[in-house]
Amino acid sequence: MSSPFAVQMQAYQISDNNIWYPVSLVKDLGVTVRSDLSWSSHISTIAGKARKMAAWVLSAFKSRDRGTILTLYKSLVRSHLEYCCPLWGCTKIADVEVLDNFQHTTTSK
Repeated sequence: MSSPFAVQMQAYQISDNNIWYPVSLVKDLGVTVRSDLSWSSHISTIAGKARKMAAWVLSAFKSRDRGTILTLYKSLVRSHLEYCCPLWGCTKIADVEVLDNFQHTTTSK
């Protein structure tokens, strides 16, 4: 007997030649969501983008002036982390730790 809360994957026929099939991952407007409404893949994606941007900032700008680095971090790196965060707001401790670890390692350099 199946659970009444189990996710049922069904195909939807839109027209005679157009059928939509279920997918496990959807990306819309830069936000990735899984079919089980988990945001973990999105969190890891944005952490990776932010990590790449932080590496670029640290390699492109030789000045380590606190004001300059802080401005670059807030405008170029943190914007990746905060994009649509009211939508995906962290609900898992593991997701929060991924972002906290990233910010801790980045700000300590």
